[in-house]
Amino acid sequence: MDPWVIIPAGLLALLVLARVARLRPAFRPLVGPFALFVLVVSGLTLFAGGPLPASPWLALLFLLPLLTLVVRGNVIAFQWLFQRRHGASPPSLLDSVISVVFYGVGLGAVAHYWFKLELTPFLATSAVVGAVVGLALQDTLGNLFAGIALHTESPFRVGDWVRVADRDGRIEQVSWRAMRLRTWDGDTLTIPNGEVARHVMLNYSVPMAPHSRVVVVGINYQTPPNRAIAIIRAALAQVTGMSAGTPPNVRIAGYLESAIQYEIRYFFGAYEDYRAIEGEIYRMIWYHFRRGGIDIPFPVRNVFMHTPAATNPAEDLGERLLRAVRGIDLFRSLSDGELRTVAARLKPLHYAAGEKIIEEGSAGDSFFLVDRGEVRVLRRLGGAPREIARLGEGECFGEMAMLTGQQRTATVVASTDVDVFMIDKGGFQDILSANPDVAVDISALLSKRRAALSHAEADLTTRLNRGADPEDGDLSQRILDRIRSYFGL
Repeated sequence: MDPWVIIPAGLLALLVLARVARLRPAFRPLVGPFALFVLVVSGLTLFAGGPLPASPWLALLFLLPLLTLVVRGNVIAFQWLFQRRHGASPPSLLDSVISVVFYGVGLGAVAHYWFKLELTPFLATSAVVGAVVGLALQDTLGNLFAGIALHTESPFRVGDWVRVADRDGRIEQVSWRAMRLRTWDGDTLTIPNGEVARHVMLNYSVPMAPHSRVVVVGINYQTPPNRAIAIIRAALAQVTGMSAGTPPNVRIAGYLESAIQYEIRYFFGAYEDYRAIEGEIYRMIWYHFRRGGIDIPFPVRNVFMHTPAATNPAEDLGERLLRAVRGIDLFRSLSDGELRTVAARLKPLHYAAGEKIIEEGSAGDSFFLVDRGEVRVLRRLGGAPREIARLGEGECFGEMAMLTGQQRTATVVASTDVDVFMIDKGGFQDILSANPDVAVDISALLSKRRAALSHAEADLTTRLNRGADPEDGDLSQRILDRIRSYFGL
């Protein structure tokens, strides 16, 4: 054959394959064997008079690159078919098994047709040897074929969270012999494929739709179920990480010896996030239960009855409340008796850092006094919430809503864990009814605070290219009229 035809044709084909492999990386394994094949064919054509030499040993230079090229081509074809059918690349174990099978068949064909070896006696002998080896390596071979079966059925992929027997872990690798998992503790767990095939496997990562888990909490029998469920839902609204498309479900799961059992089923996307989400659920439930006066009861079989002690004795708390109320400008016109009445009606509440205490635009009739911690006051200005103040111990907020019933004019968020005292309209009604003149002093003070807040907003919104829109008229009188109307004075 003319070498001046074969050699240029081979080089041209090699250049074309290299170009295709650059565009399609899946064809890169073919470039090396094909380059070696073209080199051998070119050398045999130049020096041996043709690409097919008469000597079988010399023909190995031609056949081995060709066999490698054919095997890799078949593996690429298998990968393409597997990807098209299953939507994912095949595991490396299946690629290795297919390569071994094709290499075995190809080498057998070369030995039979080029070296004229009779394979029948060899196959008979190898059957006996294979039986002996199979008995000796039955566990290893069992793991191998179990791995092949698992990959064929594709019940999992590398990266999935699974449970095998009683152990959870994330699949890192599946080899010829075993599956390797990374446990929650960060340890590596190796399970033979045979053990995996013999046990039930639970795949937490399939399907891709949101998954769910259940949190159970017990509440005392004195709390009405509707109120308990409402408080639980309020706590869940503060938890981040749950699936936005599927809201959590809350239901009564049963009556126990000392508590009503409530079941919370929440939904999430990534399985590895559930521990952090459950921790947040338990954390927020504690704060909401504490504020709502709900106890998580101890089992009735306990011999010792335990009542959580207050941070300070009751009398110390009362005196501390009285001093705090005296320090508030809003109540400076009240007598000592009236101040004690206000202090007695203050309700202690606890908020977690990051919780919203009140929200701008919402209705409310309560007033808050910060006892411990710090809160941030936010207003929506320029289309985004912006911080306008920070309040600490002894400072208060929410007085306009309590005294006039108007909507909240700002959002207040706990910067740290915060203890506050709250009083609502009902707790202040008797004082104003008994002493209506107090409303005059309060309205004057509120008008000054509202004017100061308007100036602060005007300064801030000027930087946002918005002009201030101060209220006109006698602000103090209008606030007084609202208070009298709201309290029916």
